[in-house]
Amino acid sequence: MKRLIFLITTAFILSSCSIPKIVVYDDPLTASEHNDLGVVYEKKGMFDLAEKEYKKAIKKDKNLYLPYFNLGNLYYKKGEKEKAVEYYLKALEKERNPDVLNNLAYVLYELGRYEEAKKYIEEALSIKKDPRYEDTYTKIKEKLK
Repeated sequence: MKRLIFLITTAFILSSCSIPKIVVYDDPLTASEHNDLGVVYEKKGMFDLAEKEYKKAIKKDKNLYLPYFNLGNLYYKKGEKEKAVEYYLKALEKERNPDVLNNLAYVLYELGRYEEAKKYIEEALSIKKDPRYEDTYTKIKEKLK
């Protein structure tokens, strides 16, 4: 009888203890918010964290051009020009933005790929007249003489 009471009491105690559960929350940030956070990290010189946030933004919304553009800018700052070109081209697949076109043209200019650069800067200038684009165009034209 004592054994039965002991078993019932033990079973009651064990059943009343809750087993800890792992709770997983969905990422509360939007793609744009991840991108914006990446910009903040980048401005603070925290390039690895910026890169992670830009990639999270892309994972959340593959149709946004801005995180691709920002990754291109980040890789350019890090001296990874070929990688910058790759991400500028990905940004252009999403949107033919003149800033992206200009930055791509400038990196191509620095890589000595002047004919390609000229094509992109001319497209940027056809969308928007901007002194920065004109400067890029002038540099490219000088190399093509």
